[in-house]
Amino acid sequence: MPKKAKAHASRQITLSELVTIQAGYPFRGSIQENPDGDVKAVQPRDISDLGELSADKLITTNLTGKRKADWLQQGDILFISKGIRHFACYVPEDMPETTLAPSLFLLRVKPEYQGQLNPEFLTWQINQAPVQRYFDNSAEGSRQLNIRKPILAAAPIAVPDIETQNTIARLYAASLRENALLHRLIHNRQQQLNAIANDLISHS
Repeated sequence: MPKKAKAHASRQITLSELVTIQAGYPFRGSIQENPDGDVKAVQPRDISDLGELSADKLITTNLTGKRKADWLQQGDILFISKGIRHFACYVPEDMPETTLAPSLFLLRVKPEYQGQLNPEFLTWQINQAPVQRYFDNSAEGSRQLNIRKPILAAAPIAVPDIETQNTIARLYAASLRENALLHRLIHNRQQQLNAIANDLISHS
């Protein structure tokens, strides 16, 4: 009989014990695009269902509130708190003069957990079924579901040893790259088929 996979020992802890949680920048009203603006803003639409950040599609705008903006740093985690999707997104590099919409939360690993917690692993876990079920059971609202800060803070997180975290993080990153490649292949094939169909019509 095949051997069972070895279970990795881990301890369970709430999310707020691991990270600080800050609401996005309080823009007044909807975020207005301004090509001459001096900042960029991440919105939920910039985060895929797999937790990828489309940094090349961010709009340029101006800050409209009085609060100082938080610029995104490598290792930050963004969380969509409103709508039908409650996904987390890993920030792979520093993003100067880039902040986030108020419908997002900014999660940042606490200093005492630096080196003990891989934020990419944490992003992966937030997006997995156990934590997603917790959000589904805790969300408020009928159409636009909302995950309030206390609900997010109390999310249960399992923390294995750092080696296990790093291994899972590498697998997660590889899966995102593979998915992106697959989507490009599908898109290219569809364009090819569309060209053939148009050519058939034009020569009929």
